Amino acid sequence: MRPRLSHRCCLVFLLVVAAVAASAAQLNRTQLWADQEIHAGWRLQRHVVFGVCRLLDREQAARDFEWRGNCRAALAQAKLEQGLTPESRHLVLLLHGMGRSTYLFRDMERSLRDAGYEAVAISYPSLTDDIAGHAAQIEEILSRAEDVEKVSFVTHSLGGLVLREMLSRDGPWQQRLPLGRVVMIAPPNQGSALAEALSGFTPFHWIGGPSASQIAAGPPFAPLPEAVELAVIAGGTEGGGGFNPLLTGNNDGLVTVGETALPGARDHMTIRALHTVIAGHPKSIAATINFLGTGRLRRSAAKLNW
Repeated sequence: MRPRLSHRCCLVFLLVVAAVAASAAQLNRTQLWADQEIHAGWRLQRHVVFGVCRLLDREQAARDFEWRGNCRAALAQAKLEQGLTPESRHLVLLLHGMGRSTYLFRDMERSLRDAGYEAVAISYPSLTDDIAGHAAQIEEILSRAEDVEKVSFVTHSLGGLVLREMLSRDGPWQQRLPLGRVVMIAPPNQGSALAEALSGFTPFHWIGGPSASQIAAGPPFAPLPEAVELAVIAGGTEGGGGFNPLLTGNNDGLVTVGETALPGARDHMTIRALHTVIAGHPKSIAATINFLGTGRLRRSAAKLNW
């Protein structure tokens, strides 16, 4: 006679199924849709697994979905019918970190728009491709950018390495679009001791994908062109002990202040914030807006002290 499962076992099973389903839904929403073209807050995306495309408006509502095709006809039609025009010809692209989504920059994006920029947080599949692949995607977006006279960048964590790779390529878009300024927030510019320590743990590579393995392997990463006006914002504590006692030196829990360092940076500051929330910290937002406008993170000149 087949044994009967207890109600508790059934409940645990249902909870596990629900958790897996929720995780899959979140993965699909944040990691499997890649932006291919942006215009006035609208974005054309392609699913990295199934290849289908969709068109989202500025409020992230789906306006078109096609199993075959590229959705560009729908975007072109929207441009004509709705007179889509960027709020500014100075575009600021925001590149999130590993395993994160555009939601990371919700406050930063809003504040930059209020400050007069056309700010767009880019969606890229950070867990399913390597740094070079991410850079190629951003280059494709910029190659199609219209009504733009200048482009600046704000990055978080892995996004900084993606930007370094892209700028080192001297792609055709750079001949058409002057580069503004760059703010990197908590970038592992010198690699990550924590990622290196986890590199022998197989699930780390399963979860983080190719980019995680590259961070664990450490530098050299692509060099940043000397002409780039760059500022770095790191996370840490006032006393310098850091949030994570297992890391040597001041740190944001995942990346040390020293690991964010990059020769040639024009300015640098450390604020009290954890790695996962530093991009939305009011001090990060204020400093970013100040640097994009004046070339300084603070209103007065600051000394670099890694």
